[in-house]
Amino acid sequence: MSGPIIPITVTEDSNNEWTNWLEEAIAKNYFKYYEYNHFNNIEEIGSGSFGKVYRAKWKSSHSYLALKTFFNFNNITTKEVVNELRLQREVDFHENIIRFFGITTQNQNDSSIKYWLIMEYADSGTLQEYLKEHFHNLTWNNKLNLAFQLAHAVLCLHDEGIVHRDLHSKNVLIHQNVIKLADFGLSKRIDEAYKSRSDLFGVVPYIDPKKFSFQQYSLNKKSDIYSIGVLLWEISSGQPPFKGMSSYSLIIQISQGLRETPLPDTPTAYINLYTECWNYEPDNRPTIIQVVDKLKALKISQTNINFNIVVDEIVVLYEKENNKVFKQNNLNYLNDSYNMTLQEFYNWLLSDQNNSNSILLLGVFNHLGIGISIDNNKAFELYQKSANLGNANGINNLGHCYEKGVGTNIDNNKAFELYQKSANLGNANGINNLGHCYEKGVGTNIDNNKAFELYQKSANLGNANGINNLGYCYEKGVGTNIDNNKAFELYQKSANLGNANGINNLGYCSKNGIGTDINEKMAFELYQKAANLGNVAGINNLGHCYKKGVGTNIDNNKAFELYQKSANLGNANGINNLGHCYEKGVGTNIDNNKAFELYQISANLGNANGINNLGYCSKNGIGTDINEKMAFELYQKAANLGNVAGINNLGHCYEKGVGTNIDNNKAFELYQKSANLGNANGINSLGYCYEKGIGTDIDNNKAFELYQKSANLGNVAGINNLGDCYEKGVGTDIDNNKAFELYQKAASLGDVGGISNLGDCYERGIGTSIDNNKAFELYQKVVNLGDVIGINNLGHCYEKGVGTNIDNNKAFELYQKSANLGNANGINSLGHCYEKGIGTDIDNNKAFELYQKSANLGNVAGINKLGGCYEKGVGTNIDNNKAFELYQKSANLGNKTGINNLGYCYEKGVGTNIDNNKAFELYQKSANLGNVAGINKLGDCYERGVGTNIDNNKAFELYQKAANLESPSGLNNLGYCYSDGIGTSIDYQKAFKLFQKAANLGYKSAQCNVATMYENGLGIVKSIDIAIYWYKKSAEQGDQDAQNQLEKLLKNKE
Repeated sequence: MSGPIIPITVTEDSNNEWTNWLEEAIAKNYFKYYEYNHFNNIEEIGSGSFGKVYRAKWKSSHSYLALKTFFNFNNITTKEVVNELRLQREVDFHENIIRFFGITTQNQNDSSIKYWLIMEYADSGTLQEYLKEHFHNLTWNNKLNLAFQLAHAVLCLHDEGIVHRDLHSKNVLIHQNVIKLADFGLSKRIDEAYKSRSDLFGVVPYIDPKKFSFQQYSLNKKSDIYSIGVLLWEISSGQPPFKGMSSYSLIIQISQGLRETPLPDTPTAYINLYTECWNYEPDNRPTIIQVVDKLKALKISQTNINFNIVVDEIVVLYEKENNKVFKQNNLNYLNDSYNMTLQEFYNWLLSDQNNSNSILLLGVFNHLGIGISIDNNKAFELYQKSANLGNANGINNLGHCYEKGVGTNIDNNKAFELYQKSANLGNANGINNLGHCYEKGVGTNIDNNKAFELYQKSANLGNANGINNLGYCYEKGVGTNIDNNKAFELYQKSANLGNANGINNLGYCSKNGIGTDINEKMAFELYQKAANLGNVAGINNLGHCYKKGVGTNIDNNKAFELYQKSANLGNANGINNLGHCYEKGVGTNIDNNKAFELYQISANLGNANGINNLGYCSKNGIGTDINEKMAFELYQKAANLGNVAGINNLGHCYEKGVGTNIDNNKAFELYQKSANLGNANGINSLGYCYEKGIGTDIDNNKAFELYQKSANLGNVAGINNLGDCYEKGVGTDIDNNKAFELYQKAASLGDVGGISNLGDCYERGIGTSIDNNKAFELYQKVVNLGDVIGINNLGHCYEKGVGTNIDNNKAFELYQKSANLGNANGINSLGHCYEKGIGTDIDNNKAFELYQKSANLGNVAGINKLGGCYEKGVGTNIDNNKAFELYQKSANLGNKTGINNLGYCYEKGVGTNIDNNKAFELYQKSANLGNVAGINKLGDCYERGVGTNIDNNKAFELYQKAANLESPSGLNNLGYCYSDGIGTSIDYQKAFKLFQKAANLGYKSAQCNVATMYENGLGIVKSIDIAIYWYKKSAEQGDQDAQNQLEKLLKNKE
């Protein structure tokens, strides 16, 4: 049994203070919260006077946890359980104390809540059970180890000011032959709170006899010492004390001096120790530190030290552990097992130069700097000497020197040869390193099958590195099929052996759900453990946790510090991530030169991420000059190394012609490859291909599906594009609320496209109320982030007065800036400025040139505008065929204005034969897409019977819709409806107001109509002078009817 999951039922009489503490602890993530319904295989394994104990499995885990219930759970029990948790948190770090993992809750039939505390499970039950089953196999060294571990655990409690008060062999647990202390007097405190003695059976022999006196006596640290004394006797005998005697009889007899009898062959010092511990007078009992020291001395005295055995044991320790752990554990092992200092052992090694293991360890000490300064040349020399004596570890380490250049020049062929020689001698590390050579091509050709075979052989010999590398083979499919469950199992096994790489990889599994459920808190803890062991990958991954908030709060300063530490240790990923910090200003100031330098170092070390990021620098001029050809080559190199970001970026190069010729088929193929590898950017890019028909047929359903998948992976571009699907109805129904929500999410994640689209939502009222100030603010925000689309949109705000005052000069300046940055919309908008004289002089040739440039970049608005140039002769000769062709192209790309203009071509026979049915169909399509010109033209079709039957009511309705959208032509046509009674009653005043509004917007036909109303006194007081004013304004814009009427009025005036 084990440290349990303790259910706490909250009833009406529960003390709110203690219940609130539990609720607050859950809310503030003091410990992890588990869903109760994820537990399975629950079975009872024990019971006591206060509750029952169960064991259970969590989700798909192979390991057990423990559950403990309480029969009578009210305010008293709640208080004591909370106190127990507080104590547990103080000592949760100690290896001989049961670990606390978290909490879960369960709703009861009476609407109460049951809290379960989740803790480590001990696989061998209680000490009493363990001794009963295994005592006949225990040596005195084993018994002393158990006694020492028990004393060490109590020492930890006493150091933290904690008195256990209830030590007995049923709440001392065993897990994998190691003592685990649990239940820090919880049952005893509950018992005392009730002022009862609920279950003394079997416990009396362990209780301080002073407690049974008539005087008031509180259990204290010396009471724990008494209990330890009884437990030391039990460990030596293998059975509970005073077996079969009555508890109440024992209370009297123990108080009168009754104690258990020592067993034969028990060391005298051990008997003396537990006799001192169970002395009746507390002041005569030793302190816990004295108990620990005496047990330590006893362990040493029981050992007849043979130096060759010590050396061999240290070599075995070295073979099993990574360098940092070995440095620490070597010192602990010598001290704990032999009471020997490091210097004494080193001197011993120096005097034993005929033993190849002694020479090997001297090399290790010089290599790792154990007790002396690091001396790689000396280490190389000693490994060589040990190898010459045929020592397999020496041969392996000499191979490492040649591979890594330790005390000699790098020579991969020599390294391979030495690893092979060590492997042939059956050395597990040599076999593992030989596998590494075949995997990475060190001194030989890459042979994944051979690598897998060697890792398997090393793993079968119990080598932790081999087990870890075998897990990697199963994870990545190196020489075998991918099997994530097997990978997880092997990483777990390696981690359990204390292998830092295994612990780091187990963290990676927990973070990414490889062979197990995703558990970010567990991932963080494992990365932290690996980092504490000096594992550079663990340090780097821990930095990632702090940067992204994986299992912990975001802390950019901490992330930067860890990346820096990893980089200083030569980790290529750490160097790359440190470069990213300098590029983006994560935990430090932005320094593009430093970022470029670090990416370059990482790339030179062969790191695929570094190579990819160096390509990004070359493409965008970060810390270096823009060099698209270099960017293409670097992306290609990263892609060839299997880097998914590099594969995606190489696809981008082929799509946009960056450093190579455009090849949409190749782009599609690379995006597909990146997507198949699970890259969120690749999935998003593949969706774009399906939406736009890049290297494949257009498939909006597929595009929507891929954007959704990318968005679910947290990709901000995917989230933004998914919003666009809902806004435009790409592969799904239009849902403006959903579009707004997704743009908002993308914007909150800092995506400039999302911020820009959110601004558009506020400007046009998509999924939210129109808020031009908010729109302007968002456009301004993306401009500050350097987004070219945002620059264009901000120009639009200044042109149209959206959330700010109209400022045509400012609009022109922003459109020019966006255009200079290569933005197709900006180029198109700048052409519009030159065509209409917005913030600059009219220059139709310049307008035509810019529309042409925008169209060549595939901009649908530019293609449509270029069609308008050919239709109207703006900056070029009129060419109706060309106009028709461009409108058709724009319409085919889904541009609603292009669709409307194509309808106009069919209605008027511009570049094609007149086809009113086709015109009506296109106007209808444009109107359905929300195009105001299309809505207005569709109204005109119903009014005049173009491609459909005349329907004045429908015409009126459509003109009204166009007018509500502030369309000048729609306002003017609605005015006609009121002046002529088309689909409504004649109302000259209403007609006048509509004509006036359209006239104020500069619409020449409306200006002419306003003049007519003033001339004839229709809906307004007659005024020839005002009529002349408006005829003149309309005529200045080229309205011939206005010109004729103006001349007539002026003549009559004469």
